[in-house]
Amino acid sequence: MDIWQILMTPFSLLLRTLCQVFNSYGVALIFFTLLVKVILFPLSIKGKRSMIKSSILSGQVQEIQKRCGNDKERANQEIQKLYAESGTSLFGGCGWSFLPLLILMPLYAIIRRPFKYMMMLKEDATIAVARVLGWADFTPVGTNELLLAPRLTAANLETAAAAAGATTTGLFGMFVINFNFLGIDLSKVPSLMFWKSDLFTSGDIWGAVGLFLLPIISAALSLVSYQVSMRTNQMTQNQPENKQQNNWMMILMGPVMSLWIGFALPAGMCIYWIANSVFMMIQEVIAGRMLKKDYEAAQKEMEEQKRRSKEAEKERRRKSAEKKAAALAAGSKKQPKKEKPNIDVSASQEGLRKFARGRAYDPARYPVTQYHDPNGPARPKEEDQPLTEEEKKLLAESSPELAAAVEKAEEAAAAEEAVAGAEALVTADDPGIQAAEEAEDAPEEAAAPGDEEH
Repeated sequence: MDIWQILMTPFSLLLRTLCQVFNSYGVALIFFTLLVKVILFPLSIKGKRSMIKSSILSGQVQEIQKRCGNDKERANQEIQKLYAESGTSLFGGCGWSFLPLLILMPLYAIIRRPFKYMMMLKEDATIAVARVLGWADFTPVGTNELLLAPRLTAANLETAAAAAGATTTGLFGMFVINFNFLGIDLSKVPSLMFWKSDLFTSGDIWGAVGLFLLPIISAALSLVSYQVSMRTNQMTQNQPENKQQNNWMMILMGPVMSLWIGFALPAGMCIYWIANSVFMMIQEVIAGRMLKKDYEAAQKEMEEQKRRSKEAEKERRRKSAEKKAAALAAGSKKQPKKEKPNIDVSASQEGLRKFARGRAYDPARYPVTQYHDPNGPARPKEEDQPLTEEEKKLLAESSPELAAAVEKAEEAAAAEEAVAGAEALVTADDPGIQAAEEAEDAPEEAAAPGDEEH
């Protein structure tokens, strides 16, 4: 016996007992679903309470996301801390909805292989039973065991048990399974084109049509059950419209899955799915009444959170307005942008190359020092150079009297230069004055050689 078979033993034993009690495979599946729902009902209530808490915390989660901005890691840490402090799981509200799928997996294996899981027969024993029942080339794959089970009747039960080395009594002894439910053989797989099936051509019209209707009924009830769940769950009624549309997209997955399972697996799975949808609707109504006070308290808490959030936003805007008003009253203004230096772009041109020296070329950035011939006349001393404007300002701050004397000296020099310039202009305009000056200079030049002879 493998581990998987051991894990499924409780389900196998329960379904086997129900089949023997009711002598109907369909009724056994219905009661099997009911018992599973009753056992899992406390977990379902716990999951709904967790979902209510998650809805209450959604407002705080949004505030954390706004406060953290693009820092996703910090936001996730604070959200996890918030859920941990409140004792709520991030997936507690939706985990309960996956429980039927977890039950569906072992149930499918039990339905598909009744000899292995409900009668605990090994593969070689099942092959021996198949040969006794007239299936010579039988192999225990797919749904072959399920197709073999209807051949086992009360007349050949003892013979088949002897061939398998099993008994017809005990906890896991061989027994006859009645697959007939309302005239439908639940061991067969429904056909989408039922009019071409073997049952329809052999004259069992209701058997073929009934098999075809089971997946349709299963998908329809799946959709109705989710609608009931949304109406009884007050948390989903106040969700935004776009979120409700996303929920509807998830809800449609249930009917689609029901159709796929219904037309791909034996009809017994449809009975389980139909019973599961019916009991789910009853469970939702009961849970809605039990959690009515929790829903009302959650609604009040969410409304209070919205009110506090609006007040906080209003206070934030008020403080922002006061800050701007204080800045305007103090004459605070933005600093003007620094103007870029006025660079002559044309100076960077070299021949036909417009920007040969670079677009930011500035000829005045580095002043050019004129060349001085070392053999030529001496440079004027620094102290003989005229004072610059900056030097004059510094001099006025340190020694006002000296600065006044310098200013007078510059004025006198400027006056003498102006007089000399005026005389030069007059001389240049009057030829007589120019001739007299030349005559005054002539005796001196003539006397110069005589002095040398003397």
